[in-house]
This record gives sequence, structure tokens and C-alpha cells, in this order.
Amino acid sequence: MNRKVLHWSYRDFRQMPEELRACCDQVEEVYLKENFIPSIPVWFCEEMTGLKFVCLAGNMIVNVPEQISLLKHLESLNLSQNLIEVLPKSIGKLRNMHSLKLSENKLTRLPKEIGALENLEILELSKNRFSELPVELANCRNLKELIMDDNYLLCRIPTKLFLMPQMTFISAERCNLVLLPFVVNTSTLEHVRVFNNYTLTHYPIALERFMQPSYESFTAVEPKRIPKSCYYQRISCDAIAHNLIFPIELTTILDRRKYTHGPSSLVELCMRRFNGTAIVRAAWLDSWLPDGLSRRLHNGPVGICGSIPCSKEIFGECFLGLVRRRKQSRLVVLSVLFCSKLCADLWFQYNCDVYEELNWVLI
Repeated sequence: MNRKVLHWSYRDFRQMPEELRACCDQVEEVYLKENFIPSIPVWFCEEMTGLKFVCLAGNMIVNVPEQISLLKHLESLNLSQNLIEVLPKSIGKLRNMHSLKLSENKLTRLPKEIGALENLEILELSKNRFSELPVELANCRNLKELIMDDNYLLCRIPTKLFLMPQMTFISAERCNLVLLPFVVNTSTLEHVRVFNNYTLTHYPIALERFMQPSYESFTAVEPKRIPKSCYYQRISCDAIAHNLIFPIELTTILDRRKYTHGPSSLVELCMRRFNGTAIVRAAWLDSWLPDGLSRRLHNGPVGICGSIPCSKEIFGECFLGLVRRRKQSRLVVLSVLFCSKLCADLWFQYNCDVYEELNWVLI
């Protein structure tokens, strides 16, 4: 038997087996799946410090101790199918973590400190109770797979998560999403799955390449399920019965056919200038700027200009285009943002044979 690996799954344990203490300096992998363990004792974290792989899926764990950070060599932690409601902030100290599986728990939020897991590659969060995810998760620069299916309270995913440099797979099926990002990392992102979100009123054109093979799989919007919140902008479109939802951060939304000049206020220009610089990460920024501005800089742009090669960042002011792809599903309304009327006019000039422009009005 390999003394570095213990397979103790399906053994009807009612607590963490004390026998582990006798071999704490020899074991690197522990499989304790499908038992009845109610908690992770402090001694487990203090004495089993050589562990690299821990599987505690399918138990009855309610709390994760702060001392979990003592497992500094941990590379994979599977806590799926438990009863966990809160993760400790100390989870962010597990800097060697590559895989973190938390599906089928009762989590409502992630600590911001999770953004310190710089080596994290796989994060599974399905079947929890998340209503939002921290934008700090975008600091996990090596994250490749993010799975959030069946979080029925999840309405929005931070745009920055779709721009992460190594991200290849994002899945948020059967959630309650009302918004999708207007920009994605096209160099690495291979799959985006957002099917069966009946509250999505439109799809940013930046995500169209992930949708095209399955246009007919997108079901009609269920207006009764769309949240009536002051945290969204609403737009009425002649071609469809329900209103379209847009980010509240877009404070100025213009129609290229009604305005002859663009927005681009001083605030918008400054945010474009400072985004991505060290100033945004400075500790003093929050005390120098109004809360709304510092938060918008911290969260990053809502999208980028859809006209290539412009691609200027858009924080709060834009021209909006609503379109349908000709000869495709009539259920799918696509949206695209532009930084100026010129960019909008050029885009429609080059794409008029592919897309049908729709009339709309801001409510």
C-alpha cells in the first residue's frame, strides 16, 4: 500500500478519524468521500500539514476552520456536497491551491481573499446560493475553469472574469442571469455556457461565437422572472414584447440615429486613462474619489467599443446598437456598444448585410 495515499471513502465515519494522527507526517493524499463527518477539526489542520490532496466530498461539514490555512502545501481541496455556509478568509493563504471544488453547499458568498490564490486553475461553485461573485476573483491569474451552474440567485458575473488571461471555460447554466459581459478574452476563452437563463433579455455580440451553433437552444425570455430592480437600466425595443436590461453603470446610452455627436465626458476619458494602471490599485484611491467612481474603476469597464480596431474601453457612456442576425433565430436579440457615433456608423455600414438593426428607446 502506498503510505502517502489513504482511501477511506464510504466507511461510515461519524467524525474525522483519529487514526490519521498516527501517520500525519507520511500522508499526502486523503480520500474521505461519502462519510458522515460533521466538521474539520483544528488538529487536522495543525498536524496534517504535509497534505497536498484532500477529498471530503459528500459529508455533513458545516464549518471550515480558519486554521485551514495551515495546510500550506495543499494543491487540491474537494468539499463538494456538504452543508458549508461560509468560507473563512484564511482560504486565501493556500497559495499552492490548483483545484477548489465547492459545489452543492449552502454558500452565499466568497471571501474577497480568494483572489490571493494565484495558482488556482479550477473553481467549481455549482448548486450554491450565490447572488454575486467578488471581482477580486479576477486576481487568480491562472484560473482556467469556472463552473457556476444552478445558482438560482446569481444575476450577474463580473466582466473581469471573462477577461482573465488563462480562462478557457466558463459555465453558468440554469442561473438567474440578467446581464452578460460586453467583452471577453478572445485569445484563450473556448467555451461559455449560459443556457437556460430565462431572464437574459439580450446577448452581447461579443459572446455570439459561443452561441451560433445552438441558436435554437435559446428559449424565450420569461418576463415574470426578470427582477424589478433599480440597479438596472431598461430599454424598450419595438421588435420584442419585453424590456431589455442593461447595466446601471451605463449612465448615458445614445442612439446613433438620433445624436450627431458622442458622449466622452471628462469622467469617461479619465477612467479610460487610469484603467489598468497602478493608480487603480493604490490604497489611497477610495479616499480620494467618490465611492461610485472608485468602485467603477475597481470593477473595470462595462465593455469595449464593438468597432474594430477601435476597442476603446466603455465605463458609463456609449452608443448602443440592437440587432438580429439575418436568417437566424428570431428569439435572439444581440447588443453591441460603441464609444462614438463614428464607430457605430462604420460598424453598421460594414455589417448591414449580416445584421438587422432594431429600433429602441431608453425607458
